[in-house]
Amino acid sequence: MKRLLILLILSFAIACNDSPSTSTLEKKLASVMTDYLYKAVQYDSSKVKYHIEKVVYYPDKTKYDCEFKVVMMITGRKDTTGFMKAYISKDFKKIERFY
Repeated sequence: MKRLLILLILSFAIACNDSPSTSTLEKKLASVMTDYLYKAVQYDSSKVKYHIEKVVYYPDKTKYDCEFKVVMMITGRKDTTGFMKAYISKDFKKIERFY
């Protein structure tokens, strides 16, 4: 009886885990990174525009290890597509960009 109760409580705890779906998490990571990029130009989209096409991430214990495919459009120049790598904290407040 004790084992059954423990098994039920454990099953309930696992089922109630509040983990976002993959598409929701990708959208949130893209949104946070876009905000980070625009913050660098004081949110002036007349100078440069960013569009994140793809997000690849790995959830770590305290952060997400992310790689973004970003299209950057600079006014008066050609568009550029490149990759950016960053660590984003689980609470989406701290971003460490590598390239």
